[in-house]
Amino acid sequence: MHFTISIMSEMSDMARDPKHRRTFEKLLHLAARRGDADLVAERLSWGVDPNCTSPKGRTPMIANVGGFCPSAATVKSLLAAGADPSLIDHAGLTALDYARRKLARIQMRPRRPKRKSPNLDENNQLKLSPEEQAEFDEMRAEVGREDKEFFRIWWKERLRAARRVFNDPEQIEKIVEILEAAEKQGRAE
Repeated sequence: MHFTISIMSEMSDMARDPKHRRTFEKLLHLAARRGDADLVAERLSWGVDPNCTSPKGRTPMIANVGGFCPSAATVKSLLAAGADPSLIDHAGLTALDYARRKLARIQMRPRRPKRKSPNLDENNQLKLSPEEQAEFDEMRAEVGREDKEFFRIWWKERLRAARRVFNDPEQIEKIVEILEAAEKQGRAE
């Protein structure tokens, strides 16, 4: 427990250090673009600014909505951390503008049923291909079976990747609702 608190403290110190701040902002942008709400929340807990911008002026929220895996949970995490949904990028667009555009494009196409990853079994659990299983076994031999935490994290990340849905219309609809509510609240204040 003490070890974890110490690491979190070090990460927070580094995230605020001007020498490292840009690197931590890039990590937040990457997690947001991937739609990984857990990683976004973790990086925000380090003290990374939820309104930091990329060289093109994109905030993590805009990166999430504009990415291939928009996530309502990611948008909620960013808003809870103080992200400003009214910020615009260099194109003059907000996250809500991007969400509405994406939703309109997706709604123009016929809805297809969600495709399940071939790496998931009937219980939505991870199953490795023979090639991946061989790679996993090779990794076990290299790292050693005693490092259970490494393998737990590897498995969790691999499962998360297999469960990812690209441009899920339901997520985009939720994001539009969330951002419209935030916009309405911002005007009321």
